[in-house]
Amino acid sequence: MGQLDGVKVVELATYIAAPSCARILAAYGADVIKVETLKGDDIRKAAQGYHYPPATVNEENLGFDVQNFNKKGISLNLRDPKGMEAMMKLLENADVFVTNNRVQALVKMGLDYDTLHAKFPRLIHASILGYGESGPLKDKPGFDYTAYFSRGGVANSLMEKGTAPAVPVSGFGDNYAGIALSSGICAALYRQAKTGEGERVTVGLYDMAVYGMNWMMGAIEYGSELPTTRKHTNSSTCTTFLTKDNRWIQLALISYDPNIQKLAQSLEIEDEIMKDDRFNTYKAMLDNIEEMVAVMEKAFAKKNLAEWVDILTAADLPFEIVQTLDEVKSDPQAWENDYIFKKQQADGRSVYYVRTPIIFTENPNVKEESGRGRAPTLGEDSSEILKGVGYDDATIASYLADGIVAGK
Repeated sequence: MGQLDGVKVVELATYIAAPSCARILAAYGADVIKVETLKGDDIRKAAQGYHYPPATVNEENLGFDVQNFNKKGISLNLRDPKGMEAMMKLLENADVFVTNNRVQALVKMGLDYDTLHAKFPRLIHASILGYGESGPLKDKPGFDYTAYFSRGGVANSLMEKGTAPAVPVSGFGDNYAGIALSSGICAALYRQAKTGEGERVTVGLYDMAVYGMNWMMGAIEYGSELPTTRKHTNSSTCTTFLTKDNRWIQLALISYDPNIQKLAQSLEIEDEIMKDDRFNTYKAMLDNIEEMVAVMEKAFAKKNLAEWVDILTAADLPFEIVQTLDEVKSDPQAWENDYIFKKQQADGRSVYYVRTPIIFTENPNVKEESGRGRAPTLGEDSSEILKGVGYDDATIASYLADGIVAGK
């Protein structure tokens, strides 16, 4: 039995943030119906920009799978009154409505919170917003590139000082917003179960960025600055160093005084560090960060990555390899914890996928490769879904013929 077995979710959303939220709910056992337009979710096509194989709406589409595992799919023409009527029938029997449509679009369609709450008082209305519910940007289109990375200060915080802004990883902020929205939905479901009342839950991409930056938002009040340089971070022992074989190591000696002697011994620069009053105490080091980094850079450049891994591990110091994604997908730590799985495709290739990150012990998540083990093709379950809310075969056939519904 899944955590959310019996919960019915209707998703009207595109791209990543809101669909990733609904994917998490599906992994918890919820029955998720993805509603698409007759043309389908735009990410079906946009995935080609990331070298996913070209796909029409009814072919294998790996980029679409990632956010839409094990959902059922219906394709509706919501501009037609009959299509909207079908949408309302879906929502009438739903516990949760998940969307990332802008508020003004939802109002125009009659799918905004106030309208739906009046019709279905127990329905939870969950939205991903770009910039929040209020303010001059509330109606502006928002993506994680713009609202999260750029306006939220994340890209500026990741760039090396004096260089160009960081190139965002597409979907990075979206997925964190999806996790946050799923958390809010679970809280609203608890309240719904106790009171029978619905709720509006919103998460803004901009808000997610600001929240993620909360440590530094406070620090800048005391003189910290962004962007910074790896040669002058908050500590000389909390930055990156290049090895002899051109690999990067990240140190995280946040506790300085208990660890600095072990580090100096490991780097074979104990005299240069422990006998130098600029470096041998935490307070002194903070005034001489760049000078100490320069000393440590020379030491790290003398050995290869594998040697440093052995040395730093033996010293029990907090560090990590700056891994490539190729290394991540074959990392035994990820596989031992079942974070990653491989799925065979129609062409015979096995492709890496990543699971949802919240894990339950007593009632494990639904495995993404179980059941259908993929996202629905466009309208794949249209007829089945319509039958489930009371439509007969003749009506469904006429809807398919008239372009009110697409699919099977």
